[in-house]
Amino acid sequence: MAREKGLYRRKDSPSWWVDTVLADGRRVCKSTRLKVLEDAEEFLVRLKADAYEAARTGVQVERKWQDAVVQYVEDNADKRRLFYDQAHFQKLDPYLRGYRLRDINMNVLRPFIQGRKQKDGVANGTINRALEVVRHVLNMARDDWGWITRVPKIRMLKEPKRRVRFLTEEEADRLMLALPKHMVPVVQYALATGCRMSEILRLEWSRVDLDRRVSWLEAGSTKNGDGHGVPLNRDAILSLRSVQGQHKRWCFTYRGKRMEAIGSAWKRSLKRAGIEKFRFHDLRHTWASWHVMSGTSLQELMELGGWKSYEMVLRYAHLAPEHLSTAAARIERGLGIVENDSTISLR
Repeated sequence: MAREKGLYRRKDSPSWWVDTVLADGRRVCKSTRLKVLEDAEEFLVRLKADAYEAARTGVQVERKWQDAVVQYVEDNADKRRLFYDQAHFQKLDPYLRGYRLRDINMNVLRPFIQGRKQKDGVANGTINRALEVVRHVLNMARDDWGWITRVPKIRMLKEPKRRVRFLTEEEADRLMLALPKHMVPVVQYALATGCRMSEILRLEWSRVDLDRRVSWLEAGSTKNGDGHGVPLNRDAILSLRSVQGQHKRWCFTYRGKRMEAIGSAWKRSLKRAGIEKFRFHDLRHTWASWHVMSGTSLQELMELGGWKSYEMVLRYAHLAPEHLSTAAARIERGLGIVENDSTISLR
């Protein structure tokens, strides 16, 4: 019955798909991104009504920014980072509410950029994350909803290179001594595996195999949404052994419950250890930096850390320039022998 209405399901998608010919003669075949049949039917009715109105009057139905935000939230209800997108929408609303989608461009966005800089004092990176959301919404309005025919070029602001802050082994030892007892296994596991805080605090015993020395991050639990296995070295095993038996389900707990966050204890520990400007996420940078300085290749590091892009690990390349020594030696001309303690320089 749904197929007769122009809706159908595909084996490779949990959403309803639409396949219909509109009043203006266009055939539309695309995902509604909706899982409930009633919602998909409403989507199809609205799609046909808009096309009929456009064909009758010759005027395309004008969609505004707030219409796109509502549609975006509906279509991305299961998106892990929707919470952050909605925070950007709140900041954008005073500047974009009432604007037609086809009128939004860099000139319209300039007051938002200036306001966030001057009034709120935020960095370019924070503004860029909001601009990326705007660009994504406009792309969906063009490609998925057919509300606009073109998307303007939205230029990102210049950002400083990402910082790579990592601990020396001596600093790491000081930090471990300064931590409260319940946080020691958490930080030890982070330094041993490079896992993010949310991945660690949500780790369950059902996803740990101490005999095989591996744990699993399920799809949807990681930053990029993909799951992958985490090999456990001796330090990771020791951290898990130290909390084994404390809780039937969760690995890392505090007072009998899953640890929700690291809290102010983290900042107090850093202060006691004499470590400044260091975030919990920098433990991941520390793990990656130690790996590279110990000879782990960038390809191996990418697989260990679950990064999708090789560019994400290039920030650590400068920590081990010796891996290029073989390449540098390829153009040696053999002009002479230079001893290790020689003070002679070639001209």
